[in-house]
Amino acid sequence: MAFAHRLLEWRFVRRVGVMTGANAVVAGLSVLQGLLIARWLAPENYGVAVLLMGYPAAVLTFFDARAAEAVVRYLGEARIKAEQALAICKLGFTVDAAVAALAVGLVVVSSPWAAEHLAHRPELAALMAVYAAAFLPGAFRGTANGILTTTGAFRRIAWLEVSLGAARFALVIGMALAIPGPEGIVWGNALAVALTGLAYGATGTLAARAAWGGDWWRADGATLAGRRREIARFLLINDLNALVGLIPKQLDVVVLGYFRGPTEVGYYRVANALAALPGMLVSPLQMVAYPAIARLAGTGDRLATLRQARRLALQGGLPVAACSLVAAFGLPYAIPLLAGEPFRPAIPAAQLLLAGTSIWLAFFWLRPTLMALGLVGGMLAFSLAAVVFMLAAFALVVPTWGYVGLAACLLVSQLGTHIGATAWLFGRARRVA
Repeated sequence: MAFAHRLLEWRFVRRVGVMTGANAVVAGLSVLQGLLIARWLAPENYGVAVLLMGYPAAVLTFFDARAAEAVVRYLGEARIKAEQALAICKLGFTVDAAVAALAVGLVVVSSPWAAEHLAHRPELAALMAVYAAAFLPGAFRGTANGILTTTGAFRRIAWLEVSLGAARFALVIGMALAIPGPEGIVWGNALAVALTGLAYGATGTLAARAAWGGDWWRADGATLAGRRREIARFLLINDLNALVGLIPKQLDVVVLGYFRGPTEVGYYRVANALAALPGMLVSPLQMVAYPAIARLAGTGDRLATLRQARRLALQGGLPVAACSLVAAFGLPYAIPLLAGEPFRPAIPAAQLLLAGTSIWLAFFWLRPTLMALGLVGGMLAFSLAAVVFMLAAFALVVPTWGYVGLAACLLVSQLGTHIGATAWLFGRARRVA
């Protein structure tokens, strides 16, 4: 119990503050970059650029096993030995690289169709392959981030995020000025993805060497022989979670481009960029909370873990979500001012999406708690329910109501999924107790 109370004390707050500060800088640069590009390209060409990158990203997410989450969970175990830790790192990097290679191959094969039917610019098919190729060096990021998180290197992660965010801004703006149109945007983002993966890979490798005294690529996978089935199950269910999570998080842009065209994609992307700003708090909150909750769950005291989750919700999630909702009143003034008058139609969608972001903030603790308790199967069930709802929305709502209807459906999906999963989690705990 003493450990549980320390979760919200100074070290937790300090780490969240460090990561939030870094995310604020990165988010600010990202929004500024997006608004500048939107002004230069106007809604249609901006939407084309988004779709040229959105389709490869959707393919990658389709197969993403989220190996970093398995890395954090298993590296955080008290009984882990150095050779096992390095073997887990090797497994994570290998899985991420395999997924990236598969995604690149599929994008290269399917890019002519996607460029014609989604972006409506068949002559730009090669740009999809260019962006996808960056996934190969970019694959180092996930597991390396998991290593740094487990070893408590939050300041190093913050430094990387700020430095790489600045580099991304410089690359994208520089390429946009050098190569007019969507082409420059895609090239700049591709270079940024590759640079980010390489920088994280090098930093994570050094952190693993310092923590466990060896190089991960030399690790012997046989040291995990007794736990391969358990780790494989975690990876499989996480992969399925990523697959079903693709629907609302990645296919939104793809489906909107197919049914309504690049202009509405441009409106939606600007709305989403501004509405997602408060969500920059979710990642640092979860990043700091997850290893700590996992260690608490590792003691076997489920009720203490759930009490801590409730504390995180009441003292952290709900107040931050309430503050986020207040920002909705400023969006009718912010969007025309920042993106320009042509993007005024994005206001209603932005307000709906901001409400969805606030719900995500309120329930930031839910996913880390479910993973720490090993309840990934429950996560999958609620994700599947959200997918069924969003598939119906894509077929019935988007063709008629476009990006505003899509934003409303995402809000309903967020609300229903989080409330349902929370009720299930605490109801299950009472039955077990």
